[in-house]
Amino acid sequence: MALRRRRRRLAASVAAAAAAVLVVIGVMSSYIVTRPDPVATSPELDGVRIGYVPEGLGAPQRLRTQEKDINGGIRLRGEALRWQAGSDFVQVSAYRTDGTVLDAMDILAMNVVDSPVEPRSGGDPVLSGDGTSAMWVADYRLVLKVTVSATLKGERDRIADALRVVGWSPAFAGLRVTYLPAGMWVSGAGANPDALTRLWQGESGRRVSIEVVYGRAAATLEKLRAAGQPPEVLTDVRPASVHGQPAYAAAAGQGGRVLLWLVKPGIGVRVREDHLPEGDLVRIAEGIQSPPESQGESLDGIAISLAGLDLRPGPVETAIAARWRSTTRRWIGPDGEDTVTVSIQRGAALPSSTWWRSVSRGEPKPATIAGVQGHLLDTGASTTSRKFTWTPESGLAIVVTAPAHDLRRIVKGIAVP
Repeated sequence: MALRRRRRRLAASVAAAAAAVLVVIGVMSSYIVTRPDPVATSPELDGVRIGYVPEGLGAPQRLRTQEKDINGGIRLRGEALRWQAGSDFVQVSAYRTDGTVLDAMDILAMNVVDSPVEPRSGGDPVLSGDGTSAMWVADYRLVLKVTVSATLKGERDRIADALRVVGWSPAFAGLRVTYLPAGMWVSGAGANPDALTRLWQGESGRRVSIEVVYGRAAATLEKLRAAGQPPEVLTDVRPASVHGQPAYAAAAGQGGRVLLWLVKPGIGVRVREDHLPEGDLVRIAEGIQSPPESQGESLDGIAISLAGLDLRPGPVETAIAARWRSTTRRWIGPDGEDTVTVSIQRGAALPSSTWWRSVSRGEPKPATIAGVQGHLLDTGASTTSRKFTWTPESGLAIVVTAPAHDLRRIVKGIAVP
């Protein structure tokens, strides 16, 4: 109770001082009035900047934290910052995942939230039944959670809204994002079932989304334009160019703009923006780089080391499926029999039941090889070769077929950027 009285007195004095300043300078700015009050020094937690915590809770304590399911199994491990004064507390937790937690549905499936309230969409946070916590996928491989005491439930959303993912990687969905306007932060991973999506936002309503579409929906520019469920309605569609390739520029939504083009058949990109200065949309698009052509011991941007194996590389083959694209190379031994095949597969459908059926004749079996957690697959043939797959990140699967005695060495030699 004493803590609340102190907060009320402090809030009243701060409001009076702010009003006095505004009267003196003769300006009424909604931006100044509504901007979240930053905490002192804006602490960071695993690449996440914390912009607001209620006053009076003291200095934060850094903790190791974990999320357990209803059976006591540990599903997530991470770090947290906790502010506490008496029974009032705020805790912000960050969990780096293996890439399999993609949206709110995956959070629900882990059974780590007490009496969860089902969100309206996969991109929304999962709230606890008592309203004291919110958990969501903030970026690829990053889950955030805000937990507050019952007395501070009204501050939960304000704390969450002031979190900024500042340590984002330019690597995304097999491409590299090399330019965004200053002052923007990652705000989510999107929930489009047909595309790998990353979202950014900034002050004054600025927003950017980048969608990478793999598969038949990106077989041609016209198909990319019509992609989506339901297909997006674009207006004022005009021919354009990105990296010298044909593109479309159009209007979308309430005043937003979109630019879309094919990186190559089976790989399409759509960039959307709201409230950005003229020219920024083109600059963002031109700054999206594709990996170099597969050469040497690299395949679709993935480094593959076959040191110590007497193998001759064959040609690179590509295939376009419904919602993914594969790039495959085979290496052949001197006797023509000891072959190794590596396939890099990308798309929003990975992993899905349709995709699993395309790579395995029978039920995949969980396995760990060279420290990598994945699945052994049924090749449907009587052979000494083994087939192993894993998903290092959302929308990426690596499939290796190799002689059993070489499989561990090959898996160990594959490095994802």
